[in-house]
Amino acid sequence: MLNISKSILLIAISTLIVGCGAGTQPTPSAGNLPQWFLNPNHSNSIFYYGVGEGSSKDTAKANALSQIGGEISISVSADLDMTTTETNGQIDEYMKSQTKSSIEKIKFSGAEVMQNAYNAGNFYSYVKVDRDVLFSAQKNAMLVEYDKLNSLFDSAKLNNIFVLINQKSKIEKLVSTVASKLPILKAINADFKQAQYQSKLDAISKGLRDSIPNAMVHVTHSKVPAFAEVVKQYISSYGMTLVDNPKSVKNKNNLIIVKVRKTDKPKNVKTSDPRLKGASFADVIVTLTTLNSTNKVIAQNRIQVLNISKDGYAAAAIKTPKFENEIKKKGILNILLDTANN
Repeated sequence: MLNISKSILLIAISTLIVGCGAGTQPTPSAGNLPQWFLNPNHSNSIFYYGVGEGSSKDTAKANALSQIGGEISISVSADLDMTTTETNGQIDEYMKSQTKSSIEKIKFSGAEVMQNAYNAGNFYSYVKVDRDVLFSAQKNAMLVEYDKLNSLFDSAKLNNIFVLINQKSKIEKLVSTVASKLPILKAINADFKQAQYQSKLDAISKGLRDSIPNAMVHVTHSKVPAFAEVVKQYISSYGMTLVDNPKSVKNKNNLIIVKVRKTDKPKNVKTSDPRLKGASFADVIVTLTTLNSTNKVIAQNRIQVLNISKDGYAAAAIKTPKFENEIKKKGILNILLDTANN
């Protein structure tokens, strides 16, 4: 799923650089501007320096800090090489937005206003930021998300594998959130050991990838093979493994059993549509019960459809297209595992 996509981060950050520091650059033609605004100190390994102008002192300071944010963006992008990515499009987009958001939302702890000035209706601000203080604050914020990610993944992994699969999307987003912060920390402090965190993210991503094919599903039915086949089709298309004999599964935490049961009854429908003259209507309810290897019910959800056939009631009661459409719309994983649908 994820070795950090450096190419993706480069694109996101390059886009951000255009906006960072906008309106904060020195404008010598505006009047008698202070020398520190025209020629500020260059940032170094100890401090970031930035200047900004605005309609108020607060705006000028914010623009000066935005200029520093742009400098951090440039440092991040300069450190990234164009590489291939293993992530899919959805996660790529999330990573891009997270990286951009992480830079934009940096809280510049330790920011100090060195000079303020007012000239020709504008305020000017000269600020410096202690890199060690900024790094410490940003790292602590990253560690909150990192610890949350590890706790969620470890907890899900200890349970039935389907708990992990059910949390997959949430865990993937946390992986991307943490991953987006690592190159920023590296840009602020070149000594930051990024690899130790990245290796953990890679391990979690691999665990998520492996969880899908390792999930074993045994489908049983009570005289409704056509509906059971539809369920099997969508289980297979999701990537989970169908098993004929649940006893053959060695790791019982990787097994769920899905019971498919159908009830139906005639329904009187008044219609003026001549095409439906003489048609039979069947109110069909398919109940999908999901159990773990100890026969504990994980979820039980119902899909109800109204079938129509001009070939008689029996033909209407066994039609599956509408049932299949409902599975496609709701998602097989949600139907099998989401207790909220009960």
